Amino acid sequence: MKPLRVAWIAIFTYLGYELAIGLDARGLLSSPINLIYLTIVGTLIGLLLAPRLEYVILKGMERLEEGWQALPPELPLAVAAASVIALLAAVLLTTLLSSVPGFSWYHSLGIAVVLILVFSYAAVRYMHVFSHDARITKPRELGGKALDSSVLIDGRIAEMAELGWLDGPLWVPRFILREMQLLADQEDPVRRGKGRRGLETLERLRSLVRLEVIDDDVGDQPLIDDKLLDLCRARGMVLVTNDAAMVQLARIYDVKALSVQALSVALRTQYRPGDQVELEIIKPGRESGQGVGYLEDGTMVVVDNAEPFRGHKVSVVITQTIQTQVGRLVFAKLQNGGASEKVRN
Repeated sequence: MKPLRVAWIAIFTYLGYELAIGLDARGLLSSPINLIYLTIVGTLIGLLLAPRLEYVILKGMERLEEGWQALPPELPLAVAAASVIALLAAVLLTTLLSSVPGFSWYHSLGIAVVLILVFSYAAVRYMHVFSHDARITKPRELGGKALDSSVLIDGRIAEMAELGWLDGPLWVPRFILREMQLLADQEDPVRRGKGRRGLETLERLRSLVRLEVIDDDVGDQPLIDDKLLDLCRARGMVLVTNDAAMVQLARIYDVKALSVQALSVALRTQYRPGDQVELEIIKPGRESGQGVGYLEDGTMVVVDNAEPFRGHKVSVVITQTIQTQVGRLVFAKLQNGGASEKVRN
């Protein structure tokens, strides 16, 4: 039997017994056996009413709980804090007014009720102060540099750190590390290779500079790029990336970004019109007669009338350089207007 039903049966049994004692004291019971009968009557009434009373009480408690959960979470906190302050003020006023003639406990009770109502009203008006958002403190700025997945997959950042061009602390968010692990477990060999290269870069960096994994998930952004930018902005970090789109997003988020790709382009040898270089013609160009070659730093050079020299090294003269989003594009012509000889390997 449920404890609440047992409690109600015990209460009704006690009431039946008290009723019998009261009637016997007034001489209304002719025999002591009636005392037992009335006690049993109380027990039986308890057995009949206990289930119904239990249902009513549990239903009322359930509705009370639903109503409590429907309240804003800061409302109970505000009222509780106001009540504590009001009762402390009531204690102080009761102590001060206790020496006044005619002052009694019900005056103190009235003061306490009035103070609770007044303080609770004021607290409810400004209950936003007790909200969770108001209690959240601004994340402490950590500084340093946060690494994204593109710069880890690229791998050149480890060489920069080894040469002393990259100081710590370096931070890798947990969700970036998780992204590398998911890539490393892919069935596609290309994606799996990228993930493993990223993890190897992390391992090299950890032995060269101070590198730590950070668990912060600032905000509720669903996209990894947005989460990373929110983290950099909240923690005062510099974003290190190899993605041109991320650099543009960082400007929108007001986050400082360092691009390894932009650095490599800036460090390439600066060729000016009139400079002479030697390169191998690898493939034909888009236009008729053009040949395409590459300098040692990977810069693509489009050479006019060089298609017949495909597979051979030639001497060319730079005519024009153009900076594009993906790097620098160089145009050239064959030295001496195409009369130059092939340079043997």
